[in-house]
Amino acid sequence: MTTTVDTQIDLFVWAQDLERENKRIAEINAQRVRNRGYLVFATDPSKGVDSAEYQQVYATEARTPNQAIAKVRPLAEDRRVLAFLSTGKYWGEVVDARWVG
Repeated sequence: MTTTVDTQIDLFVWAQDLERENKRIAEINAQRVRNRGYLVFATDPSKGVDSAEYQQVYATEARTPNQAIAKVRPLAEDRRVLAFLSTGKYWGEVVDARWVG
């Protein structure tokens, strides 16, 4: 037969385990945020859309899209730039992207 003391101890152990698990998940999520990859597309409006020089693609790691753009801006000259999280949707562009550290 389970006593009240045993139940309280079990709940205490369960709460400690839950707290450890929550800390572990928070650490994993923090690591993911630090390592987000972005693809930055730089387009030149003075070039034709069919021109090979119209679009340049850069890959970088940053915490925000604006930080990714700031890394690429010196390389993109007077081009328009847009940053997107690197996902499976853009897999084809990743292959040709220039890495910016």
